[in-house]
Amino acid sequence: MPFKQVPVNFTGASYTHRSRSLSAQKTMNLIPEFVPSGKSQSAITSWYGSKAWSVDDTRRLDRGLHVFAGTLYKVTDQTLYGITGQGVQTSLGTIDGINPCIFADDGYTMRIATGSKDYLVTGGVLSELTDVDLKPGNSVAYLNQQMINDSTAGQFQTSDVGVPGSIASNNFATAESAPDDTIRVFTFNERLYLFGDRSSVETWYNSDTGNPPFDRVQGGTMNIGMDSPYSVASTPEYVYFLGIDSVVYKFSATQPDPITPPAISAEFATYTTTDARAFIVRIEGMEFYVLAFPTDGKTWAYNEEASAWFELSTGANEGQYIGTSYAEAYGKKLIAAGGSVLELDADTYTDNGDVIINERVSPPIISGVGNRIEMSSFTLVMETGVGLITGQGVNPVAMFSASLDGGKSFGPESAVEIGRTGQSREKVTWYNMASAYEIVIKVRISDPVFVSIHNASIEIREAGY
Repeated sequence: MPFKQVPVNFTGASYTHRSRSLSAQKTMNLIPEFVPSGKSQSAITSWYGSKAWSVDDTRRLDRGLHVFAGTLYKVTDQTLYGITGQGVQTSLGTIDGINPCIFADDGYTMRIATGSKDYLVTGGVLSELTDVDLKPGNSVAYLNQQMINDSTAGQFQTSDVGVPGSIASNNFATAESAPDDTIRVFTFNERLYLFGDRSSVETWYNSDTGNPPFDRVQGGTMNIGMDSPYSVASTPEYVYFLGIDSVVYKFSATQPDPITPPAISAEFATYTTTDARAFIVRIEGMEFYVLAFPTDGKTWAYNEEASAWFELSTGANEGQYIGTSYAEAYGKKLIAAGGSVLELDADTYTDNGDVIINERVSPPIISGVGNRIEMSSFTLVMETGVGLITGQGVNPVAMFSASLDGGKSFGPESAVEIGRTGQSREKVTWYNMASAYEIVIKVRISDPVFVSIHNASIEIREAGY
């Protein structure tokens, strides 16, 4: 029987099932995206690399970035820094604790919540908020000229109108629908959301009457709690958070929509989730919810436009992704890496000099009737001629390997050139004879070059039982 060229759906998201032969798919440092008017309807393309911008010790603890009144602020270890447009960091004083910081501002005053104390920044001057009625929690938010913080025993507190540092003794309320501890307050689309640690997210609105002037939205309770107050982030369309059940949810009003397929939720359930930390990144018109699990050294990202998950890593061993928080300032896309701040850049293909491994593992390739198949070659349609002028990447290669046992193990890798600068060609073909009931293909590219894979095909034939 002659070999036939068969299309392969190669450009998908990560999805490793506990039954590897069902799906061992992995997408690392490659963005799955839809291309409505291209030669292919989908692609996987390089995540942005990062380059030095505001240099400090990357081994220090990043606790958060925030842009306030046109200036970038950063908490590193126990110090708040103001950072100029040239990347110069200036210490503004001490911030207690080691937890990630949550920021809110009204354009004139910035508040910083740390889990134990709250701080104010006004006119570039840092001070501790010492109001005797304040019972600080993990978070702070802003809505209708009031600062709001989670507090003790399921309560939240509000500041006086227009006075971020003043909390009246009667300006508090308690989440009502479940006996949760409120561990995060968040504002979105003129609503206040109270995230409980066990079984509820309540929706409140500013009613302009009472103390505090907030009332609960009837029927606005979502029956899911969460582990980490730092897993909440929002795009213009949705709020995202990691639920206590290891499922990521999104909502725009009061209906939570689970967005993690079962296999990914099962993966998240193996991680420590109490310190999960999230931020939103905006790249080329796409919004990404980036969720890091620091204890386990894992980072995942969700492309809102494509509804697709993929993984992020830094280094040859696919270690923890370098970025831990994000801000846009001075016309740049910036991520924190320890004490440093790096610039995300489309034309940078390392992470502050560390290698980025671009990796894709295909779905299982099988015969339509369950017969053994023989493979003679595998072809990628991708961007070629991407080699650099000098250094590593002058003659970039893709490393191919095959699994003949459903993705449980892979054979030795083979290098195939993907084109020096100017050597553009349409296809990159790996010639490899193999026979199995199912074949899984892995492609890895470690050279610091642009990667864009559009589709693929395999040359196979049925080989009987």
